[in-house]
Amino acid sequence: MRKAGFTLLELLVVLVLISTVAAVAIPAYFARSEVTLENAAILFAKDLRAAQNRSAFVGEETVVELFEDGDGYRVLDALGHRVDNPRNELPFERRYSIDAVFSGVTIAAAKAPEDRRLRFSARGEPNGPLEVILRFNGDERTICMDPPYGELRILGSTSGWIDLGY
Repeated sequence: MRKAGFTLLELLVVLVLISTVAAVAIPAYFARSEVTLENAAILFAKDLRAAQNRSAFVGEETVVELFEDGDGYRVLDALGHRVDNPRNELPFERRYSIDAVFSGVTIAAAKAPEDRRLRFSARGEPNGPLEVILRFNGDERTICMDPPYGELRILGSTSGWIDLGY
């Protein structure tokens, strides 16, 4: 009498097949410009909102500083010290060149109130408009933040993402 079920060998073959498909499909999916760039733009917009919320919550200025080399950004307190990201409690800094998912994304251009810096007041108000162009494989997304409340938009977005700051 034979018992129903799978052998260990059958399970291992299925796991190897699933792993092989994932190893090929995941990098191919993220190599598509619209996926990588859209996700990088949305993450940047969410990080801007998190920095703004930090200012309002702790009642002190917060600064978003874009790196000169276009490789990312970091969030600082009023004294210039790096702050922790409220989502994961790690230093609030993004470097596209070391993040495998966003490798190749660059900040192509930026218009900020203070040379590559946006400052949020202790009430969370941006000190001026911000416009940042992210580029990946020749494709671009523009992230805009407007005072007084910090309305965020991603121009060229394929997902239609918008955050009105409420």
